[in-house]
Amino acid sequence: MCKSGCFGCGDSGEGILIATNVLTMTTQLEYCKTYNFSRRKYGSELLIDLIRLESLSKYIRQTPRHCLSYYDITFIQEGGGQFSIDEHSFPVEANRLYFTAPGQIREWKVSEIPRGLTVIFEEEFLCSFFSDPLFVKKLSFFRNRYALPQLSLSAEQGEYLTHVLLQIELEIADNKETHLLRALLYQVLAWLNNVYRSQYLLEEKPQNSKVTRFFQLVDQHCCREHGVSFYASELCITSGYLNDLVKKETCVSAKQYIISRLMAESKNLLQQGELSVSEIAWKLGFGDSSYFIRLFRSETGISPLAFRKQQLS
Repeated sequence: MCKSGCFGCGDSGEGILIATNVLTMTTQLEYCKTYNFSRRKYGSELLIDLIRLESLSKYIRQTPRHCLSYYDITFIQEGGGQFSIDEHSFPVEANRLYFTAPGQIREWKVSEIPRGLTVIFEEEFLCSFFSDPLFVKKLSFFRNRYALPQLSLSAEQGEYLTHVLLQIELEIADNKETHLLRALLYQVLAWLNNVYRSQYLLEEKPQNSKVTRFFQLVDQHCCREHGVSFYASELCITSGYLNDLVKKETCVSAKQYIISRLMAESKNLLQQGELSVSEIAWKLGFGDSSYFIRLFRSETGISPLAFRKQQLS
């Protein structure tokens, strides 16, 4: 194990996993090892990776039961046994897909390591680029209360997905062009979302008009108004009711949505490199730049200045 806590940094595929122990609530209270994303596996920061499942043999055998701090989509090409996510258990077989969101408990029960492809990514890889900070959370297959976190593909669908995933693998190996990788990941997620909704017969529910208007108001005023009460007043409803509506639609509170929008905007300004951190804080409506810095660190794990250095390096 290297000094950063990363197992197998020199091995192909394995350096992406950094292990920590966290206390996880299951049917009984027990420790569950959590693997974190290795942001600098390839030198400069990259928040997406494509891993051959076979290269994770050591981790699957040593810690078959574990959690992840990032998003994971695992595509099985060949194998047998069982794989579980939280309370759901699924067969391990060709053309089977599993979707894991951060914090979910996973467990492999296999005699031999399956063959397959796993695409993993941090939410900010997409959400700091697209205008919708909740793009990933809105996907049907992550934490869906009405359908399972797995999908069975036809042979033809499996070939298509394999082709796109191998494009991601090739781009990571050759160029690591983030814009192209975002486009390829978006292609995978959007296509899988359509397949998933079709397979589970999920209907697109019209968004609550109050929530739609809330999103519009946040876009217009988030750089000046950070409190939920302002938006509730504009919508002529209570803050509590607005929070309930937003949480039902997005699985996050109204306040967290506002913060997510502010973080997306702050990251865009930091990447442009034209304004100082204090100027960005002022532009985003923070009278105290130290509070902005604390909030940014709390949401991202690093300071605004460190984020800028990563993006511009």
